[in-house]
Amino acid sequence: MITNIHLNSISIFDQLLDFFYSFISEEDCRLCARVMLARGQLMDGLQDFGGEARPAIIHRWINDTPRYSRVICSDCWQGLSSETPLMGFYEQDGERSFAIVSGAPYSGEMRSLIHSLKYEGDRLLAPDLAAIMLNGWRMGSIFLNQKNAVLVPVPLHWRKGMERGFNQADLLANEASKVLDIPVLRGAIKRRRATTPQQSLEKAERFKNVENAFHGNPSKLMGRAVVLVDDVCTSGATLAECAREVNRCGATKVVALTVARTMLRAGRDSGINRLRHEQKD
Repeated sequence: MITNIHLNSISIFDQLLDFFYSFISEEDCRLCARVMLARGQLMDGLQDFGGEARPAIIHRWINDTPRYSRVICSDCWQGLSSETPLMGFYEQDGERSFAIVSGAPYSGEMRSLIHSLKYEGDRLLAPDLAAIMLNGWRMGSIFLNQKNAVLVPVPLHWRKGMERGFNQADLLANEASKVLDIPVLRGAIKRRRATTPQQSLEKAERFKNVENAFHGNPSKLMGRAVVLVDDVCTSGATLAECAREVNRCGATKVVALTVARTMLRAGRDSGINRLRHEQKD
């Protein structure tokens, strides 16, 4: 729980901004397309009417104060937040293994929301997707010492960052940091070369594509418990390469935290073993 006085003042300021913003803006729910009523606790008791919807109160607190979603209504949020977190264990050949925890399966509405953030620049989705991601935090936190933990977003190559205008992993890490009171460690790892987009490659090609693509900073990572943050885990190749690099730089533990993960099928994705809380397509 965040108790820092400075953060408390920031939280109150953010809440005031969010409240006044609600009177000058109008957002459609990204899933059902209904126009959402103004945010703020004054609207909490209103019932849906006239085709409008109340905003969702998403499960992230700062100083015990719930925050309101700008872009997902309360009805749609119920379905998203009911997803069961997924946890897998990535086995690196001859090296330490690490847990990959995801908030939901990468399918349906979740896939659509992540694409909207990542490829359409809908940054207002970042807090909601981070809240989904944190559904799995309780499982992931058992693998590390939180007192020495840092959140490390999976980096983009600088050209991709300039083209997109933001790093979705960095946005997610920022939101998670507000809830977990774990700092975001920037510059800990960098992508040293541009790589082919992973979604266009077969599994074997994905591992080759990101081989030696990252460079870590030992002065930042030595003795740290690292939580790698990304939007999606598919083959696990990118997360595995990042984990290998932070281990090389002296990290004591590594856990990966993502919003979603593609579902595993028998005989496929053998690098990631199902541990518990798996769902079927």
